[in-house]
Amino acid sequence: MYAVVIGAGIGGLTAAVALRRAGHEVTVLEQSRQISEVGAGIGLGPNAVGALSALGLADRLAPDVAVPTWTTRRRWQDGAELFRSPLGTTVDAFGHPFWFAHRGDLQRALLDAAQDPALPGRPVRVLTGRRVAGVDAATGRVGTADGTVFTPDFTIGADGIRSVVRRELFGAEDPAYTGHSGFRTQVPAERLLADRALAEFVERNGFESWLGPGAHVVHCPFRRGKVINVTCCIEAPALSTGATSGPVGVAETLAHLEGWHEPLRRLITEGNGVIRYDIYVQPALESWTAGRVALLGDGCHPMLPYLGQGAAQAIEDGQALGAAFAALDDPAEAFAAFEALRLERANRAQSLSAANATTFHLPDGEAQRARDKAVAEGAIDSSVQDWLWRYQDPEGALRRSA
Repeated sequence: MYAVVIGAGIGGLTAAVALRRAGHEVTVLEQSRQISEVGAGIGLGPNAVGALSALGLADRLAPDVAVPTWTTRRRWQDGAELFRSPLGTTVDAFGHPFWFAHRGDLQRALLDAAQDPALPGRPVRVLTGRRVAGVDAATGRVGTADGTVFTPDFTIGADGIRSVVRRELFGAEDPAYTGHSGFRTQVPAERLLADRALAEFVERNGFESWLGPGAHVVHCPFRRGKVINVTCCIEAPALSTGATSGPVGVAETLAHLEGWHEPLRRLITEGNGVIRYDIYVQPALESWTAGRVALLGDGCHPMLPYLGQGAAQAIEDGQALGAAFAALDDPAEAFAAFEALRLERANRAQSLSAANATTFHLPDGEAQRARDKAVAEGAIDSSVQDWLWRYQDPEGALRRSA
């Protein structure tokens, strides 16, 4: 069969690779003129690494990732450690490691695998500068702004939180601002080594989060430990310019973190500038499919980045879609199997991410102390990770259900 995938992000390219491996012809339509590095560091839990491994993608990305030794949660004022768990043991517990990667490295690995002529199946055709103007659910037909019409057997909408497919076929409203914004910087590790307090951020090699009133901060090394990615997730009014992202000053960033642990504030000042991005979401959907068209990734389950699962769930979507179309010849049956594999799990991840917006940002007081006690006992992390980090094996699940 012939498939059109709308969007060359992580979910769209994973789906393209998976569908190619399943023996299908695939065209990816990307509205940007070029596919370039966007974003910054992302955590890839064992569930995501397992999916990448099953698709033959892990070896392409492995040389560029960092493998943190620990995950910790810390108190905002003094860096006191509330919780620590080893990440090196995830292979034993879940079958795969925890990686921290650059989003651009992951996207490049996916694109290379999609187009590599040496791999089985027909190389994926990736067309840039193609803005989708309309999608027909009954036929899967796609029209672009330049007048080109594509007539696939089925179409996948992987076009992000402002999905044209979601708006046209599911009547979606515009995404809503959450009241949360990410302030992101990248710090070359070599800048920190001469200062004892800052060198610890490199030496700990940890995936660390700091919990505080109205904000939390996450940092982790990536690109083989040469860079530390820092993201400050802060409750703030939306950007007044109307844009959803843009550069901001370090002083503005630190003003939101007044009174926070001084070495953490100094870490932010050592970065290569700060980019702010306002975080938008849309509500969960009861169905992701309409006729011969299906959604995946942020098109159907955009989530706050407070569970570290946005990219991972899109990767799982892509692998499950490929598994469904490898096992079933009828698009309607394949879409039904895809939803059965993915919808409940992804919607739960979306809900848990939203709940963490409250849990992580409690003001100091009785509720915060109860939260910290639960964190120390592992109740916040361990129980969720046991469910979340297990590789889903969609091929095996389909065989068992047959």
